[in-house]
Amino acid sequence: MNMGEVMPLHVSKFERYSGADRDQLGIAALEWCRSARESEGVNSCKYYWIDPNQIAIVTDAEPGAWGPGSGAQPNARYVKAMFSLADLARNTSSETWADARAGSDVRQLAG
Repeated sequence: MNMGEVMPLHVSKFERYSGADRDQLGIAALEWCRSARESEGVNSCKYYWIDPNQIAIVTDAEPGAWGPGSGAQPNARYVKAMFSLADLARNTSSETWADARAGSDVRQLAG
């Protein structure tokens, strides 16, 4: 298997701070997604409401194009969006997901 074929999903979850405006939280998440989609190698980025106080942002990107450890330099718009979101919500988790086949292939390569 060519490791370049693995298309990870980056999933970040955020919990709204008490007193933070839900509309502003949604706008900040939307701006995060718009800025992410401007980044080379990002195929899509959408946010979802988990419940009235939590959102999840799901970013589909080429390997090494996004997320911690990728080495990719974030654009200025994304950095601004990240801080805007941090003013409104606490990041509760950030995960990188691979599909089942890719995970099995990587495990087999590892021995």
